[in-house]
Amino acid sequence: MRAPAPTPKRTVYTEAMEIFHRAADLIALDKRVRLELEEPDYEHIFYVTAKLKDRLVPLSEEKARTFSNLPETQVRNKEGLELLANGNIILNGRALLGSDVDIRQGHLRLPDGKVYQLVPGESQRFKAYRVQHNQARGPYKGGLRYHREVSLDLFKALAAEMTWKTAIAEVPFGGGKGGIQIDPREYGREEIEAITLRFMYRLKSMIGPDIDIPAPDVGTNPGIMALLYRQYSDGERERHNLRGIVTGKDVRIGGSEGRHKATGQGVAFCIEDYYADRGESVKGKTFIIQGFGNVGSHAANILSQMGARLLAVNDADGTIFNGDGIDVTALSAYVQDPKNLKRSVLGFPGAQRIEKKDLWDVQADILVPAALGGEITADVAERLRVKLVAEGANGPTTPEADRILEKRGIELIPDIIANAGGVTVSYYEWIQNKRMERWSEAEVDQRLERAMKRNYRIIRDISRNQPRKTEMHDSRQYCIGETVDTRCAAMILALKRIEAHYLLEGFSQ
Repeated sequence: MRAPAPTPKRTVYTEAMEIFHRAADLIALDKRVRLELEEPDYEHIFYVTAKLKDRLVPLSEEKARTFSNLPETQVRNKEGLELLANGNIILNGRALLGSDVDIRQGHLRLPDGKVYQLVPGESQRFKAYRVQHNQARGPYKGGLRYHREVSLDLFKALAAEMTWKTAIAEVPFGGGKGGIQIDPREYGREEIEAITLRFMYRLKSMIGPDIDIPAPDVGTNPGIMALLYRQYSDGERERHNLRGIVTGKDVRIGGSEGRHKATGQGVAFCIEDYYADRGESVKGKTFIIQGFGNVGSHAANILSQMGARLLAVNDADGTIFNGDGIDVTALSAYVQDPKNLKRSVLGFPGAQRIEKKDLWDVQADILVPAALGGEITADVAERLRVKLVAEGANGPTTPEADRILEKRGIELIPDIIANAGGVTVSYYEWIQNKRMERWSEAEVDQRLERAMKRNYRIIRDISRNQPRKTEMHDSRQYCIGETVDTRCAAMILALKRIEAHYLLEGFSQ
């Protein structure tokens, strides 16, 4: 008697691919195309080493009592001390040179009154990844994430999502994703630079402006992109032709106007079109934001400019609420204040602190999850008191939560359209780099608005089984003869566009 096949292990990737299989079944996706898309083309795991700097680690009050009579060290070069979010201090250059230093058993006291242990810098190894999912429609494209909780399985899910997202956005890219297992807030500027340069050194053979094009993601920013570009292009004869190796750069070195806000802008455009379809306006609506990084902060700013009112915000370090509305401009300034090392909303004087669990009980029109994946669980979905969820993050809603939201009649704008603004403007940046052009922010925004709303309308038509052609869009070839939920509709659009490449181009032998 043959033993039964083992039950497949449920992972982040298999969970993320549930919607793929559901949509593939509905459209009877070609079997060979399905096999091509079920797993990534390439999965790279490698290691990055870097020499860390000396750092001062604060002692607890109890341990510090041992050094109660330790004299205070007078620091003359205070710019050499770099305070980190975890309380450690990096010693840059000759930070203590010329200072009156009194070290006892490797400990010293600084003018802040605290006792610190001097920990010599050592070489450290960091695990790094790059997953290249599919390139049927163009070069691999996807962000680089610096975060402690990353894994191959997570990057597989995120790379696949980029494949769907680029197809939905109608940009000629495929899907990729990668990054480093690190908490960047626990390392100094020069350490992050050294780690990033070494990362690109190891990554260089796998990528290129027409092969695989990274971009910012959680924990990275335009500054990181600048370092990656420098390392990739350094010493090359036609360096200027390589500027498109990364997108999300500063506008002063080939970045695109409007790129930094693009993902949040795309979320806002989708929300605006959602209400326009219902004959309503964003003005006067209330919303809550989960995650106040690049996506969440820009979405909040743009929605508030449209006349919506922010009631509550959560990030990794705290949650705040103000029933009368939160001043988004003031909150953004508070978060970006150099003294706010954690870049957190916690402590903002214009709102009261609440617990994260209470965020889900805030009554509002719109929820924008813009943090990490898996935040909206089944339990959270049961508690939500909103009418619309617009996913700014990648995979913020679990499959179980999806079913509960649908059962409760809470509308959804799925991530693969809602947050596609970032990759869309990344494509505009890539084109500008290729052509040596510079587009205005107004031109970028105009192109982005049309792209986001056109494709979102096709998804709505697929969901409603309402094939039609308008001046803006044509959904006739994508509707499948029955109604489906919006997440499934978005995946149907992506798969039909990808499948066309395989069926029309065939397979190489």
